[in-house]
Amino acid sequence: MTQVEIQAVVDGDQREEAWKLYLQSFDELRYLAVQRHVMYGAEFDAVMADQLVDKFLVWGDDGALQGISTMTSHLRSMPLVSPEYFERRWPERYAAGLVFYIGFLGVHPDSHGTGVFGDLVRAMTEPVARREGLAVIDVCTYNKDKLHLPRAIRWLASTWASHVEMADIDAQTYVGYDFARAG
Repeated sequence: MTQVEIQAVVDGDQREEAWKLYLQSFDELRYLAVQRHVMYGAEFDAVMADQLVDKFLVWGDDGALQGISTMTSHLRSMPLVSPEYFERRWPERYAAGLVFYIGFLGVHPDSHGTGVFGDLVRAMTEPVARREGLAVIDVCTYNKDKLHLPRAIRWLASTWASHVEMADIDAQTYVGYDFARAG
């Protein structure tokens, strides 16, 4: 198992390296999802500086960043997340700080298949499982249907958690109305 480092703030050269890895991991989603799933630089910087958001980092033997993810139970720190939704649906867990939002999880392309993804998932979900909390991640259709990301996370979590139940808790459908004449 790779060592996962948890930091409250990522800045300086580490932030620059994290930004590069973030873009390598997610830039293609700009073209695959209707809703924006890729932060702009200033948004990324704000998340990296926000002490309420835990940053999970995996460094390779060569010192290069191999994986990064974020998670928080402070839902108001996450843009476009509705804390009120969670407060109404799981009032006790919300009040106890047991609802955790995974902002993103990215692995360097050279580290795919090396266990870095699983190590990040474990580092994030194991403490949530111990506290019987709820971890939530927003997944676009591409990552759900093509990469089977939710199933992969559930399978990995089930290897160390005594109980893990996965359910779609919300969905959004984008509908287009094309008025161009066929030519």
